Amino acid sequence: MKYETVFIMIRVQVYADHASVSDTVRKLKNESILSMTDTANINVLETEILVSRIHNTRVYKTQSHQKKP
Repeated sequence: MKYETVFIMIRVQVYADHASVSDTVRKLKNESILSMTDTANINVLETEILVSRIHNTRVYKTQSHQKKP
């Protein structure tokens, strides 16, 4: 067996009662469990959240700033 680093990106959709998204992300990173099990040929040694990115699917429309004549 050889040691390898494998990067796996996951998407997590949540419903949360927190006032800010950063609070939700902090709670997920500190208190949630990412579980990956060993297989016949793979021993999982460590998992870690490397990047937290927030993507809100809502589309915000902005008004164009036009000068009035």
